Amino acid sequence: MGIKLALALGSDIRSIFLTHGLLHIESDSPVTLREFQTLTKKLGRPMTTIKHVLSEDQTIQELSNDGLFGTDDVDWHNDWSYGRGNFFGTILCNRRNGHLAPTEFCDMKNAPEELFDLYSGEVGRYSPPVDLHEKCFTPKQLRILEKQAVTRPFEIEHITTGERLFYCSLATIRDCERDLTPVRDWVEENKFTWDWKENDILVWDNLRMIHRRPAFTGDRLLWRSQFDYS
Repeated sequence: MGIKLALALGSDIRSIFLTHGLLHIESDSPVTLREFQTLTKKLGRPMTTIKHVLSEDQTIQELSNDGLFGTDDVDWHNDWSYGRGNFFGTILCNRRNGHLAPTEFCDMKNAPEELFDLYSGEVGRYSPPVDLHEKCFTPKQLRILEKQAVTRPFEIEHITTGERLFYCSLATIRDCERDLTPVRDWVEENKFTWDWKENDILVWDNLRMIHRRPAFTGDRLLWRSQFDYS
């Protein structure tokens, strides 16, 4: 689903976003920090964070080749799989050279009955990948996340829409004794790719969408915010 920035700033984009799970906002010129903050607040309650923050209110982060997430491959995952609170919305804005790496998505609303049956009753425990500890979190944040030890069933009900979803964040699930190859295979077979264009903004629902980013080389910068849309 696509919408122009000027229209998005004056529309109920939260309802559009929840209906489609992924929303593309187009802009003919560079997006300002104020515009990005306004969009995020229209979608929900922004999450505050500490590392790589850009805004004074600590709700906007910079994703760059030499900062948050770096240049290595980022495997299939759901943002905030390992955290408490309902900060399941992500908004990204292409500030510079987003085209150097596409973002791949898979809509888990479309997961087949076979996957639900195969993992019926299973629960996953989630924590941040070790290779992201230093880049993305403070020692205090890591201690809190470890203590929380968040678990999520493979079959969930969406907190707002009530839709039945299959949930398995492959990069962040821990101590799972089940073979997750069938999940990965289905995701790879049903993925779609977003090729970033200049000034693009993407918004997606992390309860519904699993995503990944391949490795890249070069100077790439995006703005990011997470929000609670419940």
